Amino acid sequence: MSKEHICRLAAIMESKGIEQVVVSPGSRNAPVIILFGRSNTLRMLSVADERSAGFFALGLAMQSRKTVALLCTSGSAVLNYAPAIAEAYYQNIPLLVLTADRPIELIDQGDSQTIRQTGVFSSYIRKSFNLPATITTEGERWFTDRIINEAIDRTCFPVPGPVQLNIPLDEPLYDLNVQEFPSVKIINYINGSVVMSDQSVEIFREKWNSASSRMVIAGQMYPDAEIKKALVRLAEEQGTVVLTETTSNLKHPSFINCIDRTLALIPPSKNKEHTPDILITFGGAVISKKVKAMLRNMKPANHWHISTDPEQFHFDTYKSLTATINADPLYFISQLLTKGIKQSVENSFFNNWHETSAATAVKHSTFAEKVPYGDFMVYHKAFQLLPPDTAVHLGNSTPVRYAQLFDHSENITFYGNRGTSGIDGCTSTAAGFAFNHNKLTLLITGDIGFFYDSNALWNHHLSSNLRILLINNGGGNIFRIIDGPAGHAELEPFIETRHDFRAKGIAASFNIQYYLAENELELNYQLPVFFGDQPSGRPAILEVVTDNILSAQTLKDYFSFLRS
Repeated sequence: MSKEHICRLAAIMESKGIEQVVVSPGSRNAPVIILFGRSNTLRMLSVADERSAGFFALGLAMQSRKTVALLCTSGSAVLNYAPAIAEAYYQNIPLLVLTADRPIELIDQGDSQTIRQTGVFSSYIRKSFNLPATITTEGERWFTDRIINEAIDRTCFPVPGPVQLNIPLDEPLYDLNVQEFPSVKIINYINGSVVMSDQSVEIFREKWNSASSRMVIAGQMYPDAEIKKALVRLAEEQGTVVLTETTSNLKHPSFINCIDRTLALIPPSKNKEHTPDILITFGGAVISKKVKAMLRNMKPANHWHISTDPEQFHFDTYKSLTATINADPLYFISQLLTKGIKQSVENSFFNNWHETSAATAVKHSTFAEKVPYGDFMVYHKAFQLLPPDTAVHLGNSTPVRYAQLFDHSENITFYGNRGTSGIDGCTSTAAGFAFNHNKLTLLITGDIGFFYDSNALWNHHLSSNLRILLINNGGGNIFRIIDGPAGHAELEPFIETRHDFRAKGIAASFNIQYYLAENELELNYQLPVFFGDQPSGRPAILEVVTDNILSAQTLKDYFSFLRS
């Protein structure tokens, strides 16, 4: 059978439930495209730019929580997947990366579109595999089926992530006399749960119950009603301070939901009384630099990190790690609640945090109602008008930080490329997410991130439910906010990268509905129209033009007002 290894790959992908394949055009991968096209269940989505395609697939998998395949031609096309693969690796998102290749004997022999593709992503991938170029024996069939089964399973187990399957292809490329896929060997992977011994659980439970101050910090994660319910019990029954972020997707009155806003009211002299005896962490990356700085300086006596990912077994973000717990977070927290001591007396640690949080909430509201037109106002008004059940994608760098300062409805979910925190694929990721989502998907992005990833709109699969709120302050305004860059002459031309570009032309090129707001009156008028159904049936961009210097000063004034 011509190109039998591709036929076997398609058959096993079908059997293991892979449904979506993001394809970029090329010649070396053409046989794979053609044979996948004969599948009844593999749906191919064409995205020309491989870097954007990688992030589009990331967004698809982020929304569906299922493995999505990527397929590209050989050579430098493969390298363009690297940013999305790194993001998927650090955010535990399942991708099957199919890279077409030249036969091994042509590597480093001056053949066109040929590079060393084997293991090219080795530093940020779960595992890499090479398919044999040809199959002539039953042993080779067994070997091919085995590694395809393993490659697909490794995208999900023991934790999700990207896996590379490199596919050497001989010429001729188009001799494909295939009527049906062959019978293949399917190896099923059964994932069991990690259960701790009663003795180990009791050791942790005793320490937990005897501590006078306890804290939980949840990093980036998908919405999880069961974990939320368990954390509410920890907070309300045991006086545990639970810190969450927008990307934790855990919002409740019993939690501290705005970490940076709350910490603004805690001076360094008060850090010690806000540092727990025991700190529990789980989930992905934490955005707040303030809480990292405080805990790294104060060092809790006990820090337990919960993860089933071997790559996180020494995840010492706060430089105080004392134990890694190889378990599901819900399982472990439930164990602490069993025989847990209920707080029958005043818990000063819990009360200090929540009184501070309540005080900053009042100050925040006072400031927000009088804020001048600029970035802060845009976020304030946009979050007030968000339709229920909107999925918000936060671009890096300022959008994720601004969002941390606001209270949000429990029916709004937040996502972002916080595995590596780069600006390079935020729009493409949101576009992929929106394709698999049946509700409004809003990307809030800055101008540098938007223009950098403008090829995300060069895509025939953009959904009408995608909205892009582009806050254009003429450069990387994060560098006027963080300490350091603002005092240097090189800020504008090299660090901030000043510009006077607008998105109107890009929107027109890709047939995207475009709106513009340059003042408060226009913003108030355009936001409801932007969030509503579009008469064109196309995605929409609302470009809000703000002043970079005024916006940076307003944010500094905000934190000064909180501390006053």
